[in-house]
Amino acid sequence: MLTRTNQALETKSEPEKKESHGSTILLSILFAVCFVLGIAYHLFQWNTGSLGPISLQLASQAVLVVGYASLYFVLHEIYRTRRSRPAKSLWTILIAGSVLLVVASITSRLGGPSILPGLEPPYNLVGVDPETGIPFVLATIFKMNVLALSQITFALILLLKLQDLVLVKRSKISQRNWYAMIAIMTITGLSFFANRPGDSPGELQLIAMIIAVVFMLVNSFRLSWIVYLSFKEKLATIGLMLLLGLMLLFGIGVLNVGPIDRLIAPGAANYLEMYSYPIFNFVGLATLFGVLYATTGFLSLLFHLPTSGEFTQRAGERATMQSLAHLVGQVFDADKLYTTIAAAPVEAGSAHVSWLAVPDFKSGSLTPSLVSTHRIEVEMVEKLVDSKALFDEVLLSKTYLHLEHAPTDRRVHAKPGAGIGSLLVTPLIARDEVLGALFSAKDVIRGFEGDDIQTIEILSSQAAIAIDNARLFEQAVERERLSRELSIAREVQQKLLPQQIPALQGLSIAASSVSAHEVGGDYYDFVQLGERKLGIIIGDVSGKGTSAAFYMAEMQGVFQSVSRLAPSPCDFLSHANTALAHSLDRNVFISVVYGVLDLEKEEFVVARAGHCPVAFVGQARPAVYLRSKGLGLGLDRGTLFRENLEEKRISLEPGDVFAFYTDGVVESRNETGEEYGYDRLLATLQEHRHEDADGIHKLILDDLARFLNHGNYDDDMTLLIIKWHGIELPEIASRVLEAEEST
Repeated sequence: MLTRTNQALETKSEPEKKESHGSTILLSILFAVCFVLGIAYHLFQWNTGSLGPISLQLASQAVLVVGYASLYFVLHEIYRTRRSRPAKSLWTILIAGSVLLVVASITSRLGGPSILPGLEPPYNLVGVDPETGIPFVLATIFKMNVLALSQITFALILLLKLQDLVLVKRSKISQRNWYAMIAIMTITGLSFFANRPGDSPGELQLIAMIIAVVFMLVNSFRLSWIVYLSFKEKLATIGLMLLLGLMLLFGIGVLNVGPIDRLIAPGAANYLEMYSYPIFNFVGLATLFGVLYATTGFLSLLFHLPTSGEFTQRAGERATMQSLAHLVGQVFDADKLYTTIAAAPVEAGSAHVSWLAVPDFKSGSLTPSLVSTHRIEVEMVEKLVDSKALFDEVLLSKTYLHLEHAPTDRRVHAKPGAGIGSLLVTPLIARDEVLGALFSAKDVIRGFEGDDIQTIEILSSQAAIAIDNARLFEQAVERERLSRELSIAREVQQKLLPQQIPALQGLSIAASSVSAHEVGGDYYDFVQLGERKLGIIIGDVSGKGTSAAFYMAEMQGVFQSVSRLAPSPCDFLSHANTALAHSLDRNVFISVVYGVLDLEKEEFVVARAGHCPVAFVGQARPAVYLRSKGLGLGLDRGTLFRENLEEKRISLEPGDVFAFYTDGVVESRNETGEEYGYDRLLATLQEHRHEDADGIHKLILDDLARFLNHGNYDDDMTLLIIKWHGIELPEIASRVLEAEEST
């Protein structure tokens, strides 16, 4: 995920790239000019033996600040297009620090001693800097500029690379905190503009330093990138963080503390202090932040090491779910399908070995056969487990069977230590029919936790849909062959739509779906979420024909397996988008409306993902469309999809009517090219709101037929009417109207 996040950089047009490249060149030239002017001022000092007037001193400091600010933006532009994984960012800092140490070690030893030995400040000698005690000669000018350039460049690289880590999973608050820290560090450094090296900071400067340190601590705990690392990556990064902390504490001579600093680069900090006291303080603060971030990063990595396995398992679960969701639309290769299903529990990290047993539907035998195994041989399974006896039990109960201590069960012949300590058998159920059983085993007793069982159940639900679709397609192809491929696909698609409307007291429902061609991409369905709770979905796959039908089948599989686990419409749509995003082609999306009717609370909650708004009318309330924000499934594969979702809540009152529909209704055109339109649909719904759902449904279709004056639909058309009567009626018309051929 982190790699994907880092790769999701802004793409620029060619003019923008040229403009950015031109700005970088100009800033580089500005830095070079300021750097040369700084050297010229130092030569002036050496030649005259004085610092010059105060105005010249301040001007030289301003020139240096502007120059290195330009260098910061040059480096920012370079690294902005080269963002990488955390380990690589840390390696960049370590390499830059190593180069600095080598340059500083060599440069500080050139041209005699850096500091006159045996003297104490102030150094009241001719040709000696009074604050640092450094002899001001030509060698001093060379060393001062080289050491300052090296130390400042390293500090800027340190900040820029740590910025990449701090702003992983960025938010407005994290960005604000980062830039506030940089601003306060800069202000703190500039506050020393009029100070001489060695001067004690004033009260305001101390306050600024304290505020800077507070923001450093806040940013030091921005470590979101750690959770995305594998166990090996965390171990490697722990070492890098430790090296970085040691280098900053003892190797980089900015703070000039301890004997090691003086041993590696004697007086390096003194040269930077003499070069520019404001920049010296800024670099010191940057180094301090590096030490704090390395420390918190090191400790956090140690703390997160035990969670690496859990994160890897969750990543495996997501990958396996996406793989199974993709197989729903690619079901012609039975061997590949069975192999993928059998491997799913192990690949998700929820089992050690697994196998799949499926009856032979062609012969009509219910005796299961082992069609695929994963990490265990078929002969070993037959020797250790009576799969048929276990299958018969889940066939009758239609629920999972969990053997916490498998060797004690009479149907398991494995001895303790033979590799099967606990066993989980989950039936593959589609349309209330057991299509097979998925066996998952661990080598320890009581090895399956609650989340393992839940994960395998979800995988089994998805696998059942895939096998069911595979069986339907195989039967259709065998029966009609290629000459009737489209008509068979139509039959299969209609079987995926509800064959019976759920019956709930006080509620009437009517629905129909007509394809513009032999098959289409419209979809609607229901799921019973409780005795008095019903989930309703309607969707439309972009495009028409067989490809839309395949995606519709995939959507049905996701709905049946995920809807029971999602507590709210927004949660369901988010999970569905995750499951479908990587299986949909780039030019394909699915618009959806999903609502939950809670008859106990008398409440209707609905959210839409780019679909037509639900039409709503009550007996005493005006007819309106329930419009809410939302993108179509598959249009965004990041966080933007969830951020744009919005739920609408309606308190139910007797007589409330809801109309779900696809754009084939409102966009149907008559002979003059006029659309049926939203206004006409809402007016018709308002006019006939006193009818039950079946009556309203029929009257809307009749009005649409009169408007069109012909029997053809330009697009797939689906209409679903729900009416809340609020009272218990002896008979309420709730039925599915058979889809008719377009004429």
